[in-house]
Amino acid sequence: MALDTGNITASSGMSKAIYEQINSILSPTLGDLPSDDMETIRDSWKKLAYAVAKGVVSHITSNMEIYDIHTQGNINTTVSGNSSAALSGSLTHGHSIHLAGEQPNVEFTQNDDGTGHVR
Repeated sequence: MALDTGNITASSGMSKAIYEQINSILSPTLGDLPSDDMETIRDSWKKLAYAVAKGVVSHITSNMEIYDIHTQGNINTTVSGNSSAALSGSLTHGHSIHLAGEQPNVEFTQNDDGTGHVR
């Protein structure tokens, strides 16, 4: 899942999720305000939600560190070609080679700053 900031209208991404929580918690506390006032307040909450989402995503993508990610799989290699010419008496000859190798269940561990891993 990508870290999706969303937009200033809080219609998508993290800004939408934050706005929905702000609205559900704070709207009941405002009582019976006129609808125009509620719309102005909710527009402000959407901008606030976007600002929070933008800050969170920016902070995570700038400061993330990744440790102890383990991947495992099989390594298969093929080496093909010709051997060097060998001299045997007055004859030289080479051999065609085709070698296949496999190392099953190789495990790699990743530790880095997360650059390029988080969007």
